[in-house]
Amino acid sequence: MTATEVVKRYFAAFARGNIADAIALLDENVVWHIDGDPSVSTTGLLCGQKEVKNWLERFPENFKPKVFAINELIEHNGSVLAIGRFRHTVLSSGNTIGSDMIIHFTVENSKITRYQIYEDSALLQRAFDANDSWHNQQVRINGTLYRYLDCGEGPTLLFAHGLLVDRDVFAAQVRVLSQTHRCIVLDMPGHGQSGYRPDGWTLDDISSDLALMIRELSLGKVTFVGQSQGGMVGIRLAAREPECVSGLVLIGTSARAEFPERLDSWKAQREVIRNGSDESRESLFRDIQHRLNGERWLADRPDEALRERAVMLSHNRTGLALALDAAVFTRGDIRSLLPMITVPTLIISGESDRATPPELSHEMAQAIPDSTLQLLPETGHHPTLESAEAVTDAIAAFLSLHPKD
Repeated sequence: MTATEVVKRYFAAFARGNIADAIALLDENVVWHIDGDPSVSTTGLLCGQKEVKNWLERFPENFKPKVFAINELIEHNGSVLAIGRFRHTVLSSGNTIGSDMIIHFTVENSKITRYQIYEDSALLQRAFDANDSWHNQQVRINGTLYRYLDCGEGPTLLFAHGLLVDRDVFAAQVRVLSQTHRCIVLDMPGHGQSGYRPDGWTLDDISSDLALMIRELSLGKVTFVGQSQGGMVGIRLAAREPECVSGLVLIGTSARAEFPERLDSWKAQREVIRNGSDESRESLFRDIQHRLNGERWLADRPDEALRERAVMLSHNRTGLALALDAAVFTRGDIRSLLPMITVPTLIISGESDRATPPELSHEMAQAIPDSTLQLLPETGHHPTLESAEAVTDAIAAFLSLHPKD
């Protein structure tokens, strides 16, 4: 047998859980090399069939495999590199981890003499720690640190929020949808726990960053859920990177540039956001809430309105000012992209939204070929908060009508 054939037979035996067949392919003095933190029970150096047999028998006690994919086998002079990706649930903690991997096999006389796996050992160590805040993940993309919530299993939903809020604006939806889907919920640049580029960025930059994230983290095609500026990013992503998106949900968003008559007001608000006193900033954010949110929600949910305002105040001043530049001043008109969106699209608009009036949602619904529009009464610019149950139900119904392959 060639070295590649030996490795293929090993993987086949491993997938069947046939330890006897797997051990039969190993040299008597085989070396098993798994780097990582010693607190992870599967790491360490092993030598000999007996030790490796014990390791293989313990593997199901540590992991419940979700995905184990070998994409390429490369052979050279008795060495075989197996390139792929795995996603497993760690049974001791309940955390699910995914990582790219390369396994280096050395084969002599049709026997495996050495095995070494290269994976994200730091992330693996976190996954084994039951006390770790596992669902809070991060990735640096093109210099920007994106922090995000990663919870649930199933087809992937990627959430991107609007200006001034943070990922918690989707909390009600994620509580329900994470029961059937994997939910990745971003803090957008300049917001929440995410970083930002000191020299600024555009919504095109964010779209490119997220396309790279989707591809390189092997998320497959995602259903993209975007609110306000997040929806503006989603339009760009769905139109320009169709291989990344299987569905699109646009909430309180627009494909137009900001109304020119609003720009002077935004400039004044930017100055307060960037340089104003704490008192002037809180006063500004209170005024913004009364422009953005529906009066019903503000009257009925004063505690939630207070929490939303606290989020606004907690953002980094410079980061939020730069985020405003991207979402308001440089966002541009992207109506030409709407007919290029070929995936099913759900558009949600609050009937009382003064920031992005419902007619802008009607405009998008007319231009996107496979789209439906849902209007929510007595709802302003933050439907995910103001009409949380209705938005959750609408997204769930949309997902059931358009299940991911």
